[in-house]
Amino acid sequence: MEPNTLEALYRKYAGELYLYAFSLCQERAQAQDLVSEAFCRALLSLEGGEESWKSWLFKVCRNLWLDQCRRRKHLTGGPPDAERLTGEGDMLEDLIREETRRTVYQAVQQLSPLDREIITLYYYGQLSLKEVGAAMGITPGAARTMLCRARKKLKSRLEGMI
Repeated sequence: MEPNTLEALYRKYAGELYLYAFSLCQERAQAQDLVSEAFCRALLSLEGGEESWKSWLFKVCRNLWLDQCRRRKHLTGGPPDAERLTGEGDMLEDLIREETRRTVYQAVQQLSPLDREIITLYYYGQLSLKEVGAAMGITPGAARTMLCRARKKLKSRLEGMI
């Protein structure tokens, strides 16, 4: 693989992959390590078109995290950097948007690990159901069912908060 290609892919997917990794491990340094390792493996092993990169990177990241969990067996952490979640615009709108994002993020983090993972892949990672299924090792139909159930749980947690 060409170094320029890897750099372009890193710029395109690193932010989304970091949010996904953080949602899995709940630790900033570990999330950064997962993202770095996923891209190192990409440099060494994957050839092909860019359309397969995104779901492949998410799957590699998930497998790396599962390997670390098997070795460590503990999860802790706080929310990701606020700069990653803020938008542009009026200062008051930014504050309202940031508070809403934090509320949603906190509600997502209170979900079970599988529900949190599927919500993160689909909404934060912007993967299709087919790509989510590939990343999690399940069928697209199973991913759709899991996503529907996770959304219902998230909605019940957010009622009255937003």
